[in-house]
Amino acid sequence: MVAVASPAVPYPGCEMSDREEYEFRKKAIFDTMSKRGQERILKIGYENWDPFEQPKDPRERIFGSASLKAGALVREYYKAAGDKEESAAVQKELFELSLGLLQGERRAKAIVDFCVWLAGKQGSGGTAGRN
Repeated sequence: MVAVASPAVPYPGCEMSDREEYEFRKKAIFDTMSKRGQERILKIGYENWDPFEQPKDPRERIFGSASLKAGALVREYYKAAGDKEESAAVQKELFELSLGLLQGERRAKAIVDFCVWLAGKQGSGGTAGRN
């Protein structure tokens, strides 16, 4: 039986063009990972995992359009609240929540839904728990 070479298929984020070499190196990386790391990969799906993917640019998180909008929303909120700014930790949480809402994250939507539910349950317009 004659071995047929697989066609050269370029993979994004990887300079390799040989599919067999790509799979061999992918498996080698997976096999050298800790058990916990392997479980994380299996959770997202081994076939969906690309160990040669280019890392995300951290500047995008800071200077991306969604981040700029989230920062503007937080500043607008503080302006509407009478410039009563909270601690840096609270500002960071508000920024993360705003960014999550702008990016459509389920976690952020769940937090907002919970706050609306709690305010309705307490019947006080959400003023409970404020100092």
